[in-house]
Amino acid sequence: MLQERQIKENFSWPEGRRIAVMLSFDFQGGEDLRPNKNGIMNHEEWTQAEYGPRTGVWRILRILDECGVKATFLTCGGIAERYPDQVKAIVQHGHEVAGHGYHHEVARDLTKEQEREVIEKTTAMIEKRAGKRPVGWRSCTQSPNSIELLMENGYLWNSNSFSYDLPFLWDHEKRTLVELPRQPFGDGRAYGHGDSGNANDVLVIWKGMFDEFYEESKLGPAFCPFQFHPYISSRPGRARALKEIIQYMKKHEGVWFAKGSEVAELALKLGNATKKPLLKEAVGS
Repeated sequence: MLQERQIKENFSWPEGRRIAVMLSFDFQGGEDLRPNKNGIMNHEEWTQAEYGPRTGVWRILRILDECGVKATFLTCGGIAERYPDQVKAIVQHGHEVAGHGYHHEVARDLTKEQEREVIEKTTAMIEKRAGKRPVGWRSCTQSPNSIELLMENGYLWNSNSFSYDLPFLWDHEKRTLVELPRQPFGDGRAYGHGDSGNANDVLVIWKGMFDEFYEESKLGPAFCPFQFHPYISSRPGRARALKEIIQYMKKHEGVWFAKGSEVAELALKLGNATKKPLLKEAVGS
């Protein structure tokens, strides 16, 4: 039975840091776009999505280098297949490559076997392109089978839940998977899925989230996850906002910029050391 468990004791970040900031980029292109009934692709939507892997990712890598921080790129298998140089560059710059479906599939619309195939195919392609097997995952939505299938494929962490502020654990039989919760303030929502929105207004949202977590970190460790998309946040003007929020957070003491696996490995270690009775039975989404 799949159950969730919070880490309630001795939760802390390395070297007494107050807050862990996870910068994650859902690295996709036109994978989820489909031709119309006449077999014609929407050229404008396709090229807007393809801006991320063809142009924007290079600007983002430069910004991350300039700011001296590392990030996690949740990468579609189709992107890894079509853009090997970009995936190679992500690794060379010291960032993590995790999974994001193959063609940005809607997981809840897949059968269990179809979802298993997507996870296995994506895992193999990323390992081929990045030179390392991915251990983190975020799908487009989550199905009632997702957690179990990720465990089956040896994954360390998932990042789909909005239920909590701090990382928690999924337990199933003798397996455990770390959940790195996200917040509903990513660039997809803040910019209206990339077609609208003002960078200054988005900065207010992002700074507000960080400021609240940072204030609360006086009481205990906080976790501040950011969800970006290269095809959205790499656009001129928006890229400035991305750089500014990173620089703003770096000015604060006790901030740990961590990749997904760094947070998950610590959470798993702490969770195993202080294992308590399960919190409650999980409800399938």
